[in-house]
Amino acid sequence: MAVLVDAKRLRPIQDLHTWSPDCMVAADDSFELRDESLLITDPIHLGETVNASTDPSASYVQRRGLTVTYYGGKASCPVLWRNPYLVLPLSLSLQKKFSLPADTETLAEKISCHSGSLLFLPLATDMPRSLRDQINWICTDQNGAKIKLAAGTYRVFYEQLEFPPGSKKELYRNIVAQKQ
Repeated sequence: MAVLVDAKRLRPIQDLHTWSPDCMVAADDSFELRDESLLITDPIHLGETVNASTDPSASYVQRRGLTVTYYGGKASCPVLWRNPYLVLPLSLSLQKKFSLPADTETLAEKISCHSGSLLFLPLATDMPRSLRDQINWICTDQNGAKIKLAAGTYRVFYEQLEFPPGSKKELYRNIVAQKQ
């Protein structure tokens, strides 16, 4: 039976605060969904929102969002689901030999990342209207995807695949959110 994720390869995500203690992102490796959708996008599409210190939209993103970086940079991939894993198959090793297990769902055909970071953002009802409008534009412009997952807590990992000697290991990582 084919597997989508090998749990033995899961590694903690990089804490951005080790690079920049005053960065404007949450220092967590999990997100919680209630009865809401999840946005996955490159935070560059939110522009100054993620860097502002007093804007309500920035506060929402900083409080509820989870940013993952250090996985190889500019890339695009589908968003896949096979219980209990949400997978963004970014590894270079998958470009040649990647077949999906039979009961895997494709939740989004393509997520593009230009900055080397991805934002996971629950879209709760208390989200500022200006942020909601900006997110609708991002999704209309196909620079992100809103997906629906079961309520619960999801912990985010890198899935570290084997890499050729002398290669950068971050180019051989998938991003995985595991439902806890």
